Amino acid sequence: MPTVDNYGTQSPLCLIRQIIDYEIIFDRDHLEDQFILKDIMFAACMNPKSGSFHVDLRTTRHMTQIMLGVPEKDILLTIYQQMMAQHFAAFDPQCISVAPKLVAATVQVFVGIAMSPQFAPTASKFHYQFNMRDVAKIVQNCMLAQPASYK
Repeated sequence: MPTVDNYGTQSPLCLIRQIIDYEIIFDRDHLEDQFILKDIMFAACMNPKSGSFHVDLRTTRHMTQIMLGVPEKDILLTIYQQMMAQHFAAFDPQCISVAPKLVAATVQVFVGIAMSPQFAPTASKFHYQFNMRDVAKIVQNCMLAQPASYK
């Protein structure tokens, strides 16, 4: 997000708000030339873990805001255990019992890392971005296993 200036506004967001409000932009070289904008849709997203958390209220009044948080541990377990159980149904019985344990261990590590202040993203450690995609990739790669290879 752009930084907030001395007046509590963010210039790029104010420009977007002006375009939404008036549906007109002007040519900066020839101010008598104006362009009328019709049928434009704006969509935006924010990273809830880093950046500026202030967004101009005059701009957001035009937007529908949706916030999706990380599901609880029990929900993650239910979703991924069902997926793994379905995939591992064709495996030997000993392999079938491993599937819930794999998911439980993955979710436990994810929750431990994602909720830990030690791994919270900062300006110098911006690469610490753990989310559900990491869990999904592990489950996805486990589901590449073929029953013929594991006895």
